[in-house]
Amino acid sequence: MSQYHSTRSHLIIALSILFICFVVQTAWGLSLKSADGIKGAVSLSGHLAVLNDRSGALAVEDIVSGQSNIKFVTVPSMLTQGYQKGAIWVRFSLSAPKDSSQWLLQIERPLIEHVTLYAPDGAGHFAAVPPSRFHLEAEDGVDAYSAVFRISIPSTPTDYYVRLQSSTSITTSLNIWQRPGYEKYIKVNDWIIGVVVGSILAMIFANLLYYFWLRENLFIIYAALLLVSGLISVYHMGYSSEVLIFLEPAVVRRSWGVIVCLYSIFMMLFLEKLFEFRHHSILAWRVSQGVTLLNVAALIFALAGHYGDVGFFVSRLQQISLIFVALFALYLLILRRDYQYLLSAVAFLSVICLLSVMQLQYTGFNPLRIDGSLARLLAAGTLVHLVLLSAAVAKRAQLAERNLSKEKDRVIVMARLAEQELTIKVQERTAELAKSNALLKEEMDRRHLLEMKLRQSLASVNDALARKQDFIALVSHEFRAPLAVIAATADNLSFSVDKDTSNVGLSIAKIRRAIKRMSILIENILVGEKLTAGQISPSAIEAFDLNEILHNVRTGMDDGSARRVCFISSENAVVNGNRNLLEIALQNLIQNALKYSADDCPVIVAVSSNEGRAIIDVTDNGSGISIKDRDLIFQKYYRVAGQKASGSGLGLYISREIARQHGGDLALAASDPGGSTFRLSLPLERARADSSISDRPMSPGEVQERLSAGPGNFDTDSNG
Repeated sequence: MSQYHSTRSHLIIALSILFICFVVQTAWGLSLKSADGIKGAVSLSGHLAVLNDRSGALAVEDIVSGQSNIKFVTVPSMLTQGYQKGAIWVRFSLSAPKDSSQWLLQIERPLIEHVTLYAPDGAGHFAAVPPSRFHLEAEDGVDAYSAVFRISIPSTPTDYYVRLQSSTSITTSLNIWQRPGYEKYIKVNDWIIGVVVGSILAMIFANLLYYFWLRENLFIIYAALLLVSGLISVYHMGYSSEVLIFLEPAVVRRSWGVIVCLYSIFMMLFLEKLFEFRHHSILAWRVSQGVTLLNVAALIFALAGHYGDVGFFVSRLQQISLIFVALFALYLLILRRDYQYLLSAVAFLSVICLLSVMQLQYTGFNPLRIDGSLARLLAAGTLVHLVLLSAAVAKRAQLAERNLSKEKDRVIVMARLAEQELTIKVQERTAELAKSNALLKEEMDRRHLLEMKLRQSLASVNDALARKQDFIALVSHEFRAPLAVIAATADNLSFSVDKDTSNVGLSIAKIRRAIKRMSILIENILVGEKLTAGQISPSAIEAFDLNEILHNVRTGMDDGSARRVCFISSENAVVNGNRNLLEIALQNLIQNALKYSADDCPVIVAVSSNEGRAIIDVTDNGSGISIKDRDLIFQKYYRVAGQKASGSGLGLYISREIARQHGGDLALAASDPGGSTFRLSLPLERARADSSISDRPMSPGEVQERLSAGPGNFDTDSNG
């Protein structure tokens, strides 16, 4: 019994060894038949062994030397090595009948930058086989990516080596063709790429029409996504050098990383617009913006020629973003029950399926064991998911057009309502305007009537003023003649009577004072009318010394007034002005001071200069002026209540007007129960004002000292 078990064990071991040898032999070497490679490609999947050369420094001599550290690992399907540093060496063994035609090795999905095929040269060595053009009939030029190699396959199993090195993902399949079969394959590919490109261009045109129709950025973004997706299909199917013929091969290879980054950017922007992240969730919108910014950063690396440093990151980021968008779409459909996104979600499901397969293969995984024509699969999948997305976009455009139509209807209804309201308001405003026009016409008629009455009144006033002036001139002339006669009679009487007769002398003095008051009154009335009418002649302006006016005023006084007034002159008192008017102003001030002072009290008239102005201070010894009357005494015809002295109320008014018309002023400088000081100031003549030394005016204390000294102690030639 034990011998039986021992024999069975040895038999099992022997069969196992034979099975292993048979499996390894059949799984490694590929024996081609005469009909292979004509109707379809013969895939080398399952017949490949791979060696990772991370340093990229191994040469073909090192590979075939049989060193112990050179170990190839078999792969069960196509190559999905992902992003690798250094190089990848692929080994396969082929044999074929002697009567077969020339064979072709195809590198499908030609996105590997450096591909070199090493075949036996017949002398025991391996030599590099030059690549052929993607279209075999093309003779001139060089493809950006090596995709096809012509090889001779002997009848005995022979090893071949392929060295692959790229900054992008090493994901490809190796196929064996005979030339007739390959040419048919390329013709089919030409039709496929034509359909894909034509469909994408049609969809781009449709989206541009949508944009110009609805003015929504979604359609511009999707048009850009369609363009980039079309370029990706062109690269996958090996037409990059023919479509981008205007670029150098190195630029074409570098452009692949740029296109992948742009695809990620536009896809994220499109999905964010399609599912309206910002409308439903600010957080989701911010996440999408963050993903877009990361892809923009990767785009900068790609533009600088360093896509290999960020390619794996871009693939992983795209996988994560697809999962995020899928979860958000489920949230909209399941939790929010927003079924308007159902078609968009179905279209996006096709995107997820295609991109998930691509991204898994790009990163080195092939869980579905996909083999065969990878480029056609990706092109067909791209076209399918773009058509579905275009349907979703068209549905979105239909909804947008429907909403736009509703909005237009709503706007039209609102416009009609607004038009009706506007019509009512216009009618109301028209009625109000008609009423306002009637009131305005009535008001204009009333004002026209008032204007006519005003013109009549003004004409009456002007006529009355003219008659008044004529009357004043007539009265003044008629008063002056009798006053002159009375004055002459008084003078004759004073010479004919005995001076010792006191009664007659007193009467004559009263007559002279009355004549003086009447003369001054007449002068004030005439001057006041001239000032009011602006009839002062500029030709009467001249330069003169104020001391001359003081002398003239003093000369025209009677003996009693002259004894009471003290004139204090100044050496610098030349002004420009009307001599007669200023003399009248000074006479008014002196007569007021005499009138409101006691008969035995003196009056001081002092001339000085200060800061370019001539100053005449007239100081009396009266009872002073109350505070409430100080601003009123300069008004026309104003008289302080309770005054016993007679007057017209014109003196101070006329004196101030004369001073102001000469650029000066008249003011009450000081007033108290002991007396008042009126100050008349005038600008000095310019030449003298610039060269003279200021002569300080008398202060109220100095005036009181002069007044207390008595009339007999005045020095009329001093300077104060």
